Amino acid sequence: MTQTSKESGVPTTSLEAEVGELLDRRAEACRAKDIDRLMLLYSDDIVYFDVVAPLQFIGADAVRRNFIRWFDEYAGPIGLETRDLSVAVSGDVAFAHMLHLDSGTRRNGLELAVWLHSTVCLRRFGDRWLITHEHISIPHDPKDWSAVVDATP
Repeated sequence: MTQTSKESGVPTTSLEAEVGELLDRRAEACRAKDIDRLMLLYSDDIVYFDVVAPLQFIGADAVRRNFIRWFDEYAGPIGLETRDLSVAVSGDVAFAHMLHLDSGTRRNGLELAVWLHSTVCLRRFGDRWLITHEHISIPHDPKDWSAVVDATP
């Protein structure tokens, strides 16, 4: 198993570069709210854990609906910045973890920027990588389990 360089964040293999490019396309599609382009990156049997109920979305149709719900929360574009990306690849399986700064103006007028944790698992089918599992989480305060939306890395 190989990984990105911790010092530079630069992938150390061409397979890691492929995964990194897919994750860049994922972020670009999210920023553009382009659901069709985004869903091309996910397997039909995707399992997606999110910070909103019902917490688990199984299958491309359920994940599509969840992304549309997220896109619709924004009055304008979504800001999505990736930080501290780490990619590991072994054969036809890869995983990545990163932090995302999710920002923008919500439809209710609230301007918010919140750091989220993101873990993405992928599988290579022939010459194409697809996301098979994704897990999004938000920091919380252990005293009362409330979300911590002002945490910074």
